[in-house]
Amino acid sequence: MAEDDVSYHGLPFLLKEIPLVSRSTIGRTVDDAERLIGNNRFDILVIPIGMYTEVTRAAPARAPTKVLVTVGVDEVKAMASFAQLHAVDGYLLRRDVNADSLPGVFERLLRGESTVPEPVVQQIANIGDPGATRIGAPGIARLTEREYTVLGHLLNGLSNHQIARAMGISIHGVKRHVSNLLVKFNCTNRTEVALVAARLGIIPAE
Repeated sequence: MAEDDVSYHGLPFLLKEIPLVSRSTIGRTVDDAERLIGNNRFDILVIPIGMYTEVTRAAPARAPTKVLVTVGVDEVKAMASFAQLHAVDGYLLRRDVNADSLPGVFERLLRGESTVPEPVVQQIANIGDPGATRIGAPGIARLTEREYTVLGHLLNGLSNHQIARAMGISIHGVKRHVSNLLVKFNCTNRTEVALVAARLGIIPAE
C-alpha cells in the first residue's frame, strides 16, 4: 500500500483487524513502493490516485495482483480522464476506508468483481461527448442481447459465477461474453468496461 493521508487515520491498525488480511505493508515513498512491489507478490495493491502514475511507472504490479485506487471526494472529477488512461481493478473513496467497507471491497476484488463507488460511476456517466470515447456507436450496435445482459450484471458488480447463476448459463459462457465485451469496448478489464459503459450512458435491459 502506498502511503497518503489515510494511513494517518489508523489504516495499518484497521488492516490488522480484518481476518482476510494476513499481511500488510505500507510504502511511505515511491522508492519504498518500488522495492516492495519488486521483491514481493501482493494479492491487492492499494494506491492513492495522486501517486498511481509514479508508483506504477517505477514498479508495475505483477499479475495476478489486483490494483485498488483510493480517491478523495475532491478528486472524483478527475476520474474520467484517469479511467481512460489506466486499467485498474477497482476504486474506493477515502471516506469509505473503514472497518465496515474494506472487508467487502477486498472480497469482491479477489472474486474478480468490480468495485466502483456510485459517485465515481456518476462522474464518468456525466462526462460529455460519447464520440470522444474509445469505442463509439458502432461498437455498441454490435453488442448482442446476451452481451447487454452480461454488461448489466457487470455494472452491478456481479462475479462470473453470480452472472452464470442469474442467466442460467455456464461459467465458460459468461467468460466468453465478458471477453467479447472487453474486445468491443477496447478495455483490459471488467471494471474499465463498467466505467466506459457508464460514461456512454448505456443502460442494459433488465
